[in-house]
Amino acid sequence: MPVTKQTIITSPWERVLAILAAVLCLIITILFWLSVSSYQAMWPLPALYFIEIVVLSLLSAFMFVRGDPRGQFLTWGAAGVIGIFSILAAFSVGFFYFPFALIFAIIAVTSDVRNKKHIPAHLGTFLIAGIAQLALMLAAI
Repeated sequence: MPVTKQTIITSPWERVLAILAAVLCLIITILFWLSVSSYQAMWPLPALYFIEIVVLSLLSAFMFVRGDPRGQFLTWGAAGVIGIFSILAAFSVGFFYFPFALIFAIIAVTSDVRNKKHIPAHLGTFLIAGIAQLALMLAAI
């Protein structure tokens, strides 16, 4: 008997928003990287934050567009991580990353509602990812 894989139904506009958020996050990060690196050498901390945000947004958009059930948790986690990053970095570059956190949160909620998924479990993923990012950023500072 073949093994069936559960997929998540995503709407076309959610796919477009996920891809748009990931691509714009990459473009804005490259622009910030070029701007900051021209004034100073990119020491490890800002570079790691930029790499983390871009990789997380690209990976979550890829998994979400594929309809992978794990993509739901990753999208909620990306919304939490990018949201906390944008709040803590609000005085520098965080303001520009908040729309991406909002987009990932919106597509995660709409997809959960359409697929009748357990939103409190995914909200827990959002909070745990956000708290882990908060702890990581405060420990590094």
